[in-house]
Amino acid sequence: MAKFKSFIAKIKSVKNIEIYVAAVLGLVVVAVLVFGGVFSTKNSAKSTTLDSYISQMEHKIVSVVENIEGCGKVAVAISHDAYEEKVYAYEKDKNPDGTETSTVVLVKGEPLVIKTLPPNILGVVIVAEGADNPIIKMKIKEVVVTLLDVDVSKVQVFTHKS
Repeated sequence: MAKFKSFIAKIKSVKNIEIYVAAVLGLVVVAVLVFGGVFSTKNSAKSTTLDSYISQMEHKIVSVVENIEGCGKVAVAISHDAYEEKVYAYEKDKNPDGTETSTVVLVKGEPLVIKTLPPNILGVVIVAEGADNPIIKMKIKEVVVTLLDVDVSKVQVFTHKS
């Protein structure tokens, strides 16, 4: 206990100790903020994968629509749910009374994912040169409906400003 009291006395005798303590606490806060993000990479990886999927679909639509005769410059934006749907593996067991129970199959404590479904598309907006022509507009909508398997009511096409 005497060593502890002498240690505290030495610390109190240091000039401007408050500045040193504040600096150390500041460094701890910065370290927590910087290294705290390291542990959340799982969620950011999922977000990156989802963003990558949507970006690929937007580029695919642009490349197809730009090749429609009468179309020029094209921009596409896809609105979607913020998640992908996962389909899990189930194990069915028959009980002695004739009923069935289903339980999720676990591998190393995690549910076994057999399929990941893409996010639900809420809407698609396309701005294209040549979309003032009703036939071109209809063709653009057909392309999007076919590529994304969405209802035509979710697709809006606008004329690109000149």
